[in-house]
Amino acid sequence: MEEYKYDEESVKILIEWAKTTSFPEQVRLSEAENIFDVPRYVRASLSDIAAHYPDKFYNPAITRLYRLKEKLEGKDNAE
Repeated sequence: MEEYKYDEESVKILIEWAKTTSFPEQVRLSEAENIFDVPRYVRASLSDIAAHYPDKFYNPAITRLYRLKEKLEGKDNAE
């Protein structure tokens, strides 16, 4: 797992990725994390970011997108 970046440019790139990617309906992020509605999961994260960025309290919304991106691109080490 790489270290995630929360600067404005990195977040803009991540948001653009999330807005232009086709997602499967379900994804298993880890043994304990199974996302049943990936498009809704992404919309919720984007909504949090749009409403609260750069408030660091909401960085988990950014982290969620990074982790999903890693999983979909095969860069995660889980399972």
